[in-house]
This record gives sequence, structure tokens and C-alpha cells, in this order.
Amino acid sequence: MKKTLLLLVFLSVISCAPKLKSNIVKTLPALDENTLVVVLSVVDEQKVSAELIGEIKAIDNGFSNNCSYYEGVKNLKILARKAGANLVKITKYKPANSLSTCDRLWANIYKVDNPKDYEKEITWSSNRKLTWDDFKGRPDTLQFPNALAVTHSGFGYESSSISVFKNSKLFVQTVFNTDKSWVLPEGRNDYVLKHEQIHFDITEIYSRILRKALSDSNITSTASGKASAIFSTVFFDYKKRQQAYDEETKHGLKQETQEKWEAIVAIELAKYDFYKSN
Repeated sequence: MKKTLLLLVFLSVISCAPKLKSNIVKTLPALDENTLVVVLSVVDEQKVSAELIGEIKAIDNGFSNNCSYYEGVKNLKILARKAGANLVKITKYKPANSLSTCDRLWANIYKVDNPKDYEKEITWSSNRKLTWDDFKGRPDTLQFPNALAVTHSGFGYESSSISVFKNSKLFVQTVFNTDKSWVLPEGRNDYVLKHEQIHFDITEIYSRILRKALSDSNITSTASGKASAIFSTVFFDYKKRQQAYDEETKHGLKQETQEKWEAIVAIELAKYDFYKSN
């Protein structure tokens, strides 16, 4: 038993991070760290109209930490920017299992003219406001007969790699779904867009509230039942808040009330600023 423990500790020391590898076939200038890089999942069937820049991967390195799917995607974006690419197409994905603590990712990278054309999800950012080009869905006036536009956004969490040496971390993300969000032609104006942006901002507020609740409770993925219960409570409050926003502003038609909500949302984003990232 003692030998096994020493061996595992030794492995944990020499294998603390995933392997990141690149095979670049075309040399381009590196991109700024804030440059948009779009990631297409392994099941995304969009055809990429651009020349291949290279292949990259985030794979297993023994008993590694910090190699969840979420972290792997972040690493692939870093590798892509270094190679001058702004589109990552995941070609192969192997989830963590009993033989590996890592989610493993393989991808092709490209430099496209407009990466936004390929976006399916937009992660909330204070530097990235929604535009009408992000609303790519087909209007559903049967389900939403009184709406000029609909924002489909939400938040969720996933865990980092599971290790006997380190508690796994829970990552919370706020995303906007482009294919399920839509706008009618008569709704394409700045005022309606601002109303929809606030819907997205409210989603971000409750992502931060969830991060705070998980942190305050010292929850890791090993306590999945407690994490799920906390998420359910926060998500219930979130749905009520979104509904109240639409009801009180009459879907943005009451301008004075709309302006009050904009101020409230700005204050709450600032209030939970400490929890804006994982």
C-alpha cells in the first residue's frame, strides 16, 4: 500500500498538466489574445471555406489535472491564436474515463474571413455586445405571438478532471444560442436590441450568483447532488427574474421601466464582478 501511494504521488508530480501539441502547415502572424476564435464541436457539420492552417490537440499526460472539456477548449483557442487561426474545428473527442483523468481533444484550425458566420454559441463578455447578425434563428410567432425578438440564452456547469490528488472544480458558463435566437424585420432597431442584450446580461448575473453559491458552499464535482440542488435553486430564481423583466417592461415597450431595469442590471453585474470568471 505504501509503495502504491508513493508511486501515485510521483506520477502526480511529473504529470500535472495536459499535453498541448501543434502541427502547423501554414505560417501566419499570431493573433491578439482578445481576438475572437470560434470553436465548432465534433458534431457540427458546417463546411469550412478556408485553407487549413494546421492541426492541434490537447491530450492526456498521465494523471493530469486541469484538462476538462472546458479547459481543453480554452487551450485549443490559445494554440489557434498563436498560429494565426480564428476557427477551431474539433475532429475527435474522448471524454475522461477510468483510464484517463482528461477529456482529450483533436482539432483542425483555419483562418476565415468572418468567424462570426460560424458561431453557434456566444459566451458572455463585457467586451462583446450582441448584434442583430447574432440572431440567426427562424422566427416562431406561434409560440411567441407578441415578440419582436427572442433571446435564447442560459447557463450551466461542468467539472474539471477528477483526480485523487486534487478536488475537481466546477466551471460555470453563460452562453447565447445563435440558431435559437431570432428577430422579426420590424424589430431590427437599437432599442429592441438593447432589450435583448439585457436578457443576456441577466443570464450572466445568475451565472455569477451560481459561482458564488458553489464557492460559498465549497462544492466540487464530487458532491454532485449538492451542486445540482444549488443549480436548481439559482435557475428557478433566474427564470422568475427573466419573466419579471418582460412583464414589467411589457417586452421593452415601457421605456421608463426599461431604463430602470438597465440600471439595475448594471448595478448587479458590478455587485457580482468578483465572480465574473471561473
